[in-house]
Amino acid sequence: MVMGKKIEANEVLNSPVFIVGSPRSGTTWLQKLFLEHPNVIGGQESEFFFNFGCLFSAIKEPDPTISRPVGMNIYWHSRKEEFEELIRHIWRETFKPLLLQKEYPTLLLEKTPIHALQIDRIKSIFPTAKFIHIIRDSRSTCASLISAANGWGKHWAPSSPKDAAVLWWRSVHYGRKLGLALNSDYIEVHYEDLLRNSAYELGRLYNFCSLSYSEEQLKNIIKKQSISTQKNSLGEGLKDVSGKTLKEPAGFFGKAQKDSWRKDLNLYQKLIIWKYTRKLMRECGYDWNGRIYKNGY
Repeated sequence: MVMGKKIEANEVLNSPVFIVGSPRSGTTWLQKLFLEHPNVIGGQESEFFFNFGCLFSAIKEPDPTISRPVGMNIYWHSRKEEFEELIRHIWRETFKPLLLQKEYPTLLLEKTPIHALQIDRIKSIFPTAKFIHIIRDSRSTCASLISAANGWGKHWAPSSPKDAAVLWWRSVHYGRKLGLALNSDYIEVHYEDLLRNSAYELGRLYNFCSLSYSEEQLKNIIKKQSISTQKNSLGEGLKDVSGKTLKEPAGFFGKAQKDSWRKDLNLYQKLIIWKYTRKLMRECGYDWNGRIYKNGY
């Protein structure tokens, strides 16, 4: 992808890059770091494949043991390819207005954390799609989820350490299981690493997406989209399809510290979260003390 080169609209819309992961793992910050690039377009999380999930599950070979079949499968099972093309059409119509965000859009970035559970389904619809999975210490994530449950996110965020831990485990487990099977179309980044060495990690992700950039450009993007700046502006910068600037609710941006869980959770909460996530945490490069670094990195 070359800055300043026009790419056909459907090519951009049919080859999206998805940011996935557990909610409250830094997906919004990562999205903002990408949207500062002059060739990247994107908007508020769509939950597109989550909303169409029931339909996807319904379209399959009929079960001969069912004496009275009902549902959408009756109408579409013999026209599955046609159904999938309709889904692609709805996708393109949904995101087409975002093409006006930039003069030379080359990459559509979609950020919906729970799409981690839909990676295989997405890949069947968009074979050239790529996935960036951001992973954060389960305890920091759960502390942020519990905080959200007591404020702006009370309508969806789990309030108990067990429920928060299960949400983290489910998102990370299935995101990794489905993503690692894709080989070169899947990449992981750790929130703690992105905080610690932002330029290196963002450059690595830009390379994964074939985005051109300079070191100076990376430095400016990271400075402009620092989490402290985001907190002060309530996330200003993201726009809807009409061009209206969106702001996040008060409390959306937490402390944004690497190991804030140490103070934000009591001992009981820490032990409960560790009980349900410790095995997967170790697989992801964490121990009881936090992110594991070898040879200083």
